Amino acid sequence: METKELTVLKTQVSKLENRANELTITSLEENAIAIEFKAKLRDMGKTIKERKEEITKPLNEALKSARNLFAPIEERFETVDKIVGQKLLAYKQKIDAEVREKEIKIADRVERGTLKIETAERKIEDIQRTEKTVKTDYGQVQFRKIQKMRIVDENLIPKKYWIINEVLLRKDVLAGIVVPGAQKYEEEIV
Repeated sequence: METKELTVLKTQVSKLENRANELTITSLEENAIAIEFKAKLRDMGKTIKERKEEITKPLNEALKSARNLFAPIEERFETVDKIVGQKLLAYKQKIDAEVREKEIKIADRVERGTLKIETAERKIEDIQRTEKTVKTDYGQVQFRKIQKMRIVDENLIPKKYWIINEVLLRKDVLAGIVVPGAQKYEEEIV
């Protein structure tokens, strides 16, 4: 919903935009007019920013306050969730290891000839396993394997994967530190 105040600001900016598009600077007088216009634009920009911040600052403070209020609770909740997840995973891994042991024992008996293949297949099918998805009346838990990556030797990583820290680089170059591949220069702006 647009307020009357916003409509007025939009109209003023629209007029300024038209004036800026029509602006030509071919003489000292036109240059003086453009300089005065630029100064007025700065004032208008300040007015817009101040009005916007009258609205957004209290909202940002309220948002910050709400986040701070819930942060300790969320941290503790995440810890609890992680503990339960780790315990569920440890139990599943224990059961999976026991299943592998039983399968190996059955395979060894088949190799030694003390167990028929048909009997071994039936025994392997009868082994209790943990399910990948466990459903309860309240919800479900799903065990998944995900692909991850870790760096084992930074020196072997090709150059194309390295990102330049432009903030640090800019700070050092502007401070006069010579950095190969970068240089300080001047650009004129209004």
